[in-house]
Amino acid sequence: MMSPDLRKSAVQNGAALHRRFARRTDALIAVILLLTVLVTVPDNRRMGSTLQVVLPLIALGCAATRGETVESLGRFIVLQIGIKGPKYLIGERPMSLRPDGGQNGFPSGHTAVATFGAVQMIKHCSTLHPVTKAAAIAAAAFTGGSRIESGRHSLWQTMAGALWGWAIACLPLAGLRHAVRRMQNVRGRNV
Repeated sequence: MMSPDLRKSAVQNGAALHRRFARRTDALIAVILLLTVLVTVPDNRRMGSTLQVVLPLIALGCAATRGETVESLGRFIVLQIGIKGPKYLIGERPMSLRPDGGQNGFPSGHTAVATFGAVQMIKHCSTLHPVTKAAAIAAAAFTGGSRIESGRHSLWQTMAGALWGWAIACLPLAGLRHAVRRMQNVRGRNV
């Protein structure tokens, strides 16, 4: 049996370790985002394209530390289906025409993926400092803005992408959770 003093000391040590880990996570994310910006400046379109890859990868890393990799990847697949499906189903209708004259613009996939990554990062890296969370949201917003600035998407296409990315990151997907649990039970271990 552990004495109350020893238990208190263990709890304090655990809390201190948790705070150090949180600071390191914040620092690592800040460095990754800063390097992304430095490598892609002054090309806003390229920066937005890079952030739409970096944000979900950071989120996936955080999900992996919590044992939620499979659910996160499943959500990403649902996200991609919701991006690609409308692009090909709507085709050349006015809502899917790009400002630069192209088609298949609804919804903005870059914005959806970046928003999904930012929200998933905030969700899975729960110890993040508010400034780091704000930086993630700003990076996703910048991605959307870069798509509008480059003429690849309209404001509405970008907003639809952001809404789709947020919805898939936040809303409960009961079928997905059920499938992940079944897979875990079949394997007999936590995936």
